[in-house]
Amino acid sequence: MRTSLLALTFVLATGTAFAQDQGGHGFLSPEQRAMYMQTQPHADFRAMSPEQRAAARDQMRAQWQAMSDTDKQALKAKLQAEWDALPADRKQAIEQRIAERRAQHQQGQGQGQ
Repeated sequence: MRTSLLALTFVLATGTAFAQDQGGHGFLSPEQRAMYMQTQPHADFRAMSPEQRAAARDQMRAQWQAMSDTDKQALKAKLQAEWDALPADRKQAIEQRIAERRAQHQQGQGQGQ
């Protein structure tokens, strides 16, 4: 579980560009992205150099872009079903991390203006 939470934090921290459609609008919900990351093979992102993290992001982005629209829709439905099947305590933990990351992101945007 620690690895999946680290992966979730990594995805939220990197802007989740791999899970966005070509128009730049988010295709997957934050909860679906969390489920997606649990299905991906993970390395210890904290131990990676910035170049290695960038390469991992690029690889995930390339895999996502290679998928057909039909495959993306099927994956989205599968991820939603997996999310819906999670126990309430797991959902709550993931939602809390999403909210914390969103707050950090908004706070960071306010400081840069």
